[in-house]
Amino acid sequence: MEPASYEAVSQRICDLPLHTKKNPFETAKAFYEWLGEPGQKSRIFHVAGTNGKGSVCAFLHSILTKAGYRTGMFTSPHLVELRERLVLDQAKIEKEAFTRLYEKLRERLRAFSIPYEPTFFETLYFLFMLWMEEEKPDFIILETGMGGRLDVTNTVSRPLVCVVTRIALDHCEYLGDTKRDIAAEKAGIFKPGAAAVCLDTEQEVRSVFVERARELDIPLTLVSKKQVAFSKLRKNSVDFFMKSAYYKYIEASLKTNALYQAENALMAVRALEAAGLSGQIAKEQVESGLAAMRWEGRMEEVLPDVFVDGAHNPDGIAAFLQSVSLDGGTKSRYLLFGACADKSVKGMWELLQRSGLFAKTAGSCIQNPRSLTGQAFLALPFWGGAAVYEDSADALFDLMQKKGPNDRIYVTGSLYLVGEIKQAADIYMEEHHDQF
Repeated sequence: MEPASYEAVSQRICDLPLHTKKNPFETAKAFYEWLGEPGQKSRIFHVAGTNGKGSVCAFLHSILTKAGYRTGMFTSPHLVELRERLVLDQAKIEKEAFTRLYEKLRERLRAFSIPYEPTFFETLYFLFMLWMEEEKPDFIILETGMGGRLDVTNTVSRPLVCVVTRIALDHCEYLGDTKRDIAAEKAGIFKPGAAAVCLDTEQEVRSVFVERARELDIPLTLVSKKQVAFSKLRKNSVDFFMKSAYYKYIEASLKTNALYQAENALMAVRALEAAGLSGQIAKEQVESGLAAMRWEGRMEEVLPDVFVDGAHNPDGIAAFLQSVSLDGGTKSRYLLFGACADKSVKGMWELLQRSGLFAKTAGSCIQNPRSLTGQAFLALPFWGGAAVYEDSADALFDLMQKKGPNDRIYVTGSLYLVGEIKQAADIYMEEHHDQF
């Protein structure tokens, strides 16, 4: 029997249930241990949080690779293609390795003594860790999928550093109705012997981190955004200074107009310090690693004056609006909004409307069963007569036709929408290559 193609394997994985089906954590942990705890020979950064965790992972990855370390990274979601989630140094996993390791994983599952069918996310995590066991990088960076305490990535027993980024109300049906509840789930990744690094925000969140670190007798670093000072804001560039424990002051220049990335950059630097790597990584390598970081879908310019941002909850939208408000304000702004119906759509939409930053708005459905429907868009407060598109590519092409030379288009509300717009932007560029 011929082995399945990458395309067939990829489709099988995409057909698996997402986080709506949760296996018992104990079963997932037992399976990981039965696999031999792959990846544990590397030093592991484990990152949780509501907003910013993917960016912190990307900053850590960029700095460590600039410093010459082989570094694997597991993140989610992907924007266009599954393999974006599984990275070693500067490359996605090869299709051949992806397919081979999937077959190996299925073989091991058949021999496992407990009935267990991993979800979509669990499958990709186990596949990644099997890959890391083969490659044996110096470092592994793991981003949790949802929560932390019961997330499959929490099967690792010996992380080097556990990081928790900004906490906001999201996935409340799974994680709890208050920020304190959600923080407790995120702090569930803390382990004995591993340093903890957390963003210091509200007292109710801070107290959870302090109590949990005290219980485990582990060092805790609380990071304040007050340790960042902006020096210059330009189109697609943010220059700032950050205060750190070891390096004192770091001057950073990020190729983005997303101000919130300064906070995430600071979190990554403090995590490296907590790991005891400060003396092994030069200040210049930290600064060049920060400058080189590229994280798609976060205030990313996909076509001239067309920006996509994956904010998908009110806290993320607030950070998105802060960056939009500082874009110079000399151009008319269009907003294309799309979201999953199980998100805090009303909260996001009200923030966008109250901002007064957009001259025109439109909605787009997403090619996802969780998408907000056209009828749901029309029911939003103050939606008015704004257009609603069934297809995001049609939305982009139409807005590009209407866009004047001094206009700017912003797309937000969902990373799924961002992925679709990125693909549509590639098609648009091919069809209008003479304009670029």
